[in-house]
Amino acid sequence: MHTIHKTNQQQSSHAEIESAIEVMICHMIHIDSLCTDGFPLYSPSTSNQWTISPGGSWVGGFWSAWWWLRAHITKSVSDQCKASELCQRLLPKIDTDSVNRSLVFWYGASLGNIWFQDVPARRLAQQSMIALAAAYDPKTHCIPLGIDMGGGEKGKQLISIDSLAALIQLFRQDKSREYEDILRSHTDTLIAACCDTQGAFHATAHFNHGSFQPIGQAGAWSRGQAWGMLGLSRAAIQWGEPYLTYAQSACEYWKNSRSELLPLNRLDNPNGLYDPSASVIASLAMLSLANLVPNGQQWHRYAHQQITAIIRSQYFTGIRSSNHSKKHKANMDSGIFWGSCYKTHPDKEALVETTWGSFLLMAALCILVHRIEPDQI
Repeated sequence: MHTIHKTNQQQSSHAEIESAIEVMICHMIHIDSLCTDGFPLYSPSTSNQWTISPGGSWVGGFWSAWWWLRAHITKSVSDQCKASELCQRLLPKIDTDSVNRSLVFWYGASLGNIWFQDVPARRLAQQSMIALAAAYDPKTHCIPLGIDMGGGEKGKQLISIDSLAALIQLFRQDKSREYEDILRSHTDTLIAACCDTQGAFHATAHFNHGSFQPIGQAGAWSRGQAWGMLGLSRAAIQWGEPYLTYAQSACEYWKNSRSELLPLNRLDNPNGLYDPSASVIASLAMLSLANLVPNGQQWHRYAHQQITAIIRSQYFTGIRSSNHSKKHKANMDSGIFWGSCYKTHPDKEALVETTWGSFLLMAALCILVHRIEPDQI
């Protein structure tokens, strides 16, 4: 049975947010103890039973990113070294045929360069930009999804919304005209192919007979809509209008189409799973938008409400008990965010704990207490 969260609850306090950050930081040690030889992909519910991937797929960069964020908070040299070591294990992903490399290397490498001036991380980010730029298709005016990381045999003819924010953030690190032109062309193509006039996003579009045809119902998939919002907020930071107007429309569509703070995974499946991780991504977009528009406080407030709903929900395990006899269990079970709707099998989706969901939630929490800026994620 789902817990419904409306907007009339009191926002989380500074102390409550700091407590959530603290238990998540502690929980990372337990995850790390289980996956020394690979990257953690997902763990069902609160089971602490992680599926480990040798390469990490598109998720691997978030494990490195989570450690970069931890090091940024703790100021620990050992945490920074851990993040750097994980970052270097991403090198094989450079040649992967997927635009989702931008997710891997923006979060997994560029944050190390930005926050710590980590030279190997900077090199990886630069290599990834070169590889992604080389994948640009002048015929379709975009960097296609690609055949790897789940793209499949039709991946060369697909454009996808998930990676737009990461691609913009990654390419922003280089000021060359070539990267700027590729990025602007890709962004405009994606908006034209996937975003309707109300700000609702199709997750993908297929290139056929000289133009892109959107797939599915616009705005129905909550995480796809949230990724679109985040991408537009990054485009607004980079170029201003008309992207700022697009970003506001997409955020308004989210707010008007989802009556609950923790939304359904798919609006066209009212009996399906919820996906709180979509609210995290949507909140990150709103926190960025809040700094760009005159009425920005409304977006900051709504984002704060969504994050509050998450950390007070069944999908986040805070500190379970202060009883000394239960200390070990409290440490192991605290700080789990199991609100990511994820395809654990080809025909099955489940709510799981993921490193990308937890990293993005902790980043949103850090923004709310001014540890990082919204445009750094």
